[in-house]
Amino acid sequence: MKRKGMKNLFLLLTIVMMLVLQSSLASAQPQNSSHKPGLFGLQFFMTVFWNTNDTQTPIHPRELRTVHLTFAYTEVRGTFGRTLLHLLKGRPFPWRLSIIDKPDWCTVQLPVENFIGLINPDEVQITYTELSIQLNENAPLNYTLGYVKLHAVIDDMKGPFNILTLIQGFEENFTISFITGP
Repeated sequence: MKRKGMKNLFLLLTIVMMLVLQSSLASAQPQNSSHKPGLFGLQFFMTVFWNTNDTQTPIHPRELRTVHLTFAYTEVRGTFGRTLLHLLKGRPFPWRLSIIDKPDWCTVQLPVENFIGLINPDEVQITYTELSIQLNENAPLNYTLGYVKLHAVIDDMKGPFNILTLIQGFEENFTISFITGP
């Protein structure tokens, strides 16, 4: 019951964020995930959004296109995790973002690949970053669909002596598509 409430809160905050930004946003579709409940029912959760204008307008050769990415993440808790989550409040955790696939005819870069989040019970945290896409001279110019696959990872948060998993990690692939133009 509480997990459903937390998911509903996360969804509500995400919708509010989209309305505040006052632009059309796209959400990446998860493709590969490993989500297993931990011993205490605590688990990290993340999603990514970006302005569709950044990717729906065709990209021209040698043009540098910047896609502004918004990562929203939180901790989802089960019945027994509430107290533990409050005990862990303020504890930092690392998370990583990497490019795992892209067309050969473009260059793609992330300015930062390693991030630090903080445990904040019942709060959705937001991290902003940018993805740069530049078409090479040999890129197809006939409105071809291109894609960039990103891989986001939050490792399990372990307890003393790294024996017990306190918060189950998160791992997901996200695909951002774009269009080439003449």
